[in-house]
Amino acid sequence: MQYKPTKGFLYVPSRPKPSLKGATKIDFDYCFSARYFEENVLLDVTTKIIAEYDQVYTRISNHLIKRGEVKTCIKECILTHLLRMGISRKRANFLLQDFNLSPRKIQFQ
Repeated sequence: MQYKPTKGFLYVPSRPKPSLKGATKIDFDYCFSARYFEENVLLDVTTKIIAEYDQVYTRISNHLIKRGEVKTCIKECILTHLLRMGISRKRANFLLQDFNLSPRKIQFQ
């Protein structure tokens, strides 16, 4: 993991088990907020994994990164969350192959 969180991860539910290994229907969503400083960005990322039977797993993290790394940091956050939940790397990469950063996902503070 290239982008380590500044304070650790916050999971909802609090202790998720890698329970989505055999799930057939998996989707993800995310939102973020960014505070820009001179050369750095303080990035708060919330990722959600939505699986069959309306299972939702949320992870919140914040990162201090360099400008220009927002998209790659968010993509890595989603990827590591998917892997943490037991989804194979091949399937996770397939889910993220068309990932584009959406300005509609920005949360303003």
